Order: sequence, then structure tokens, then C-alpha cells
Amino acid sequence: MKSLAFQPIAQTRFRKAFFAVLICFVFAIPSIAQTKWPSITQTNKPWTRWWWLGSEVNNKDLTTVMQDYQKAGLGGLEITPIYGVTGNDAKWIPFLSKEWMGVFDHTLAEGKRLNLGIDLANATGWPFGGPWVGEDDASKNMQFTRYQVKAGERLKEKVALQQEPLVRTENYKPRDISEIKQPLSANNNMQALSLDQVRFKIWLPLQRLMAYADGGGSLDLTAKVDKEGNLDWVAPAGNWTLVGLFMGQHGKQVERAAPGGEGNVIDHFSKTALDHYLS
Repeated sequence: MKSLAFQPIAQTRFRKAFFAVLICFVFAIPSIAQTKWPSITQTNKPWTRWWWLGSEVNNKDLTTVMQDYQKAGLGGLEITPIYGVTGNDAKWIPFLSKEWMGVFDHTLAEGKRLNLGIDLANATGWPFGGPWVGEDDASKNMQFTRYQVKAGERLKEKVALQQEPLVRTENYKPRDISEIKQPLSANNNMQALSLDQVRFKIWLPLQRLMAYADGGGSLDLTAKVDKEGNLDWVAPAGNWTLVGLFMGQHGKQVERAAPGGEGNVIDHFSKTALDHYLS
């Protein structure tokens, strides 16, 4: 009986709460209706990446497709030049050449006319790099050697490491290092070479030489190595393992680079390399 008596009271309270919320909503409608939709700008609209295969473009076709993009409702385009279609080599436009800058200027002018934003990637292909990236700014790796020295002895061999040559291509065609000129910018057939990674046979700069005793403990011997790689140090008591750490050239090349954009990838851990690249 108590539960039956409670039910009408609960329903009454629910009705009052429901009507209170309904009244608040009705009075709120005018304020909602007065809210204006924000103006539509380039930023509000979707953008798209615009691949330029081989930068094989011309002013007439650029205008045509940009008008289509504008009619489709796009707000802007990000241009990324990339490698070209095999067999169309004669139509490729070298990246940043006078002809390339001409079609790019036309694109900027048409973008302004059509109210389309135009962005340009910081490189062709990926990662960042190109023919203007020298060995000093190119991507690096670390390589090491080990030596064993006993108490009272000196290291007889030089603390030195020569990098072994390496060639790897994107199209998996075998290449020999003898086919590649050094520096890479001296090669005029980079699209045909299709390089993914290149290491030349060079002596690597020493970064650190550490000595580790078998019984524990370590010594930094870097300052005791001269420019020729000779170590001026006599091992104290115990057996010692020496580890030399060298900076090598990783050799990574820009992948899918557009004609004229092939070359070394920058050292992503170097502020100097990045500053040079963006300057």
C-alpha cells in the first residue's frame, strides 16, 4: 500500500520538473536563433595535399584543376613535388629551376584570384633534404671499434675507423659505389640512379674513446688521441677494453624526390643543419 501511495507523488514531482525544463528551453530558443554562423574562410574549409609528379605541370592545366578544386569547396592546396612518371622524362621540370618558379608563380596568382590558399612543402619527397645538403649537414650514425690492452702495455694500432661503402636503391636494382660520384651533387642522373642510401669509403672522426677495466671502472681517453689516431696512454693494472665511438655518414637519401630535389637527408638532431636548410 505504501508503494502505491508513493507513485502519484513521484509522478507529480516529475511533471513539475519536466515543465520547468521545457519552459527554460522555450525561452532559450530566441537567443539560440540569434547566434550567427561564423564566416567561412580558407581556414574553415578542408585543404588537400597536391602531388606534382615530376613537376610535370603547365599553366593551362593548373588553372583548370584549381578552378575545379575551388568549385568543390576546398580552402587551399599544399604542393608537394615528387618523382615523375617513367617515360615522361622530357616533360619533367627540375625543382626550383627558372621554369619551375614560373609555374609556381602562376599557381600563386591563380590561388589569389580563386581565394585558394597555397602552401609548399619544405622539400620534395621525404624526409627533408636535397642537393643543397652537404656531408656536414647530412644525417649521421654512430659506429664503434673495440681494442684490448693489458697492464703496462700501449695500444699498438691506431684508433681509427674507415666506413665501408654502401649503395641501396629504391627500385632494388643493384648498384656499385664506383657508379656514384662524390659529392652526390656531381651526379646528373639521380632520378635514374634511384638512390635510397649511399655511404662512401671514408675515415670517420673520433667522438669518444673510453677504457673499461675488467674489474670495474672506466677512463675517458679521448684527449690522449692525436690527429693521426695514436693513443698516448699506458694501461694501469688489470685488463682493459677500449671502445672508440665514431661519427659515420648514414647516407639516407630523399625518398620519392622530384627531379632536381634528390640528395642527402638532413641531420634531424643538428640545429645547425636545420638552420642551414631553412635559411
